[in-house]
Amino acid sequence: MRQAAELIFIPMPGMGHLVSTLEFAKRLLDRDDRLLIKVLSMKFPSSPLADAYTRSLTASHARIQLLDLPQVDPPPSESFKSPQAYICAFIESNIPNVKHAVTKILSSGSARVVALVLDFFCLSMIDVGGELGLPSYLFFTSNAGFLGLMLYLPTRHNKVNGAEFSDAYPPLLLPGFVNPVTAAVLPSAVFNKDGGYAAYIKLAQRFRDAKGIIVNTFTELEQHGLLSFSDGQTPPVYAVGPVLDLKGQPNPGLDRAQHDSIMKWLDDQPPSSVVFLCFGSRGTFGATQVKEIAFGLEHSGQRSLALIESNSMVTLLMSILCLGDSDEHARPM
Repeated sequence: MRQAAELIFIPMPGMGHLVSTLEFAKRLLDRDDRLLIKVLSMKFPSSPLADAYTRSLTASHARIQLLDLPQVDPPPSESFKSPQAYICAFIESNIPNVKHAVTKILSSGSARVVALVLDFFCLSMIDVGGELGLPSYLFFTSNAGFLGLMLYLPTRHNKVNGAEFSDAYPPLLLPGFVNPVTAAVLPSAVFNKDGGYAAYIKLAQRFRDAKGIIVNTFTELEQHGLLSFSDGQTPPVYAVGPVLDLKGQPNPGLDRAQHDSIMKWLDDQPPSSVVFLCFGSRGTFGATQVKEIAFGLEHSGQRSLALIESNSMVTLLMSILCLGDSDEHARPM
């Protein structure tokens, strides 16, 4: 009889991270019936949807076990200058609970634990794995392009004596990108020295400490980027995407009638004829950016669907595009 092997997943408790992480866990189980997976569940304040999603998915898979970590007091949000810094502080406050949980799993002897699988924001847990003799793998929920930026940050940080980015920077030659990248398209966090930039640097400095990097992309989409990581300095990079939850239920906070209307409209369109824009749970932009999005949609000449979190953005985008309910070219949600 083949010996069972167990992985311990430590995801960041946000929907954008949980969905792809747990879908990846399901794929591993489908490929190898020796595998067992334990998921350590941290609790963000006021995140009932993420918690419900995790419980629903793990309840339907006998070889995935959910272990709730004790609730920790969240850090005071006013003490942090960026969401990234706040998340990192929250994750680090869970380190003692994670170490206790992993130690307990190891001592139980129920299966051979072979590795930790850590979210991007949970890389401080590499030290927990090191203390307990377990290798740590990074599951990177973003693409190879962003991975290239993160791998580049520590080198650049040392060269410029810790200075954050500015709009005045000339185009950058980033690993993973074919052409130079202007600073204007970089994540806003890298312009905030004491907030997002500092948090990104802290995380990026741990990337090469991982045993391997698992990234949600595929070779046909980002071949140049994936090849650029074979530099002898980066841990092995495994492309496992696209990792998608194609059977996921709509957000219960969405208007069901609107959801059904959009799905009907999509069903009525010709195959491969709709441009889909999805900005995720952080899809909030200023008026100028929304106007640029609308400009691009309008001039694409294609049917389009924009999935946007903010109702005010929906109203603005619709007014810019002069859309009504009968228009067949776009349906922002």
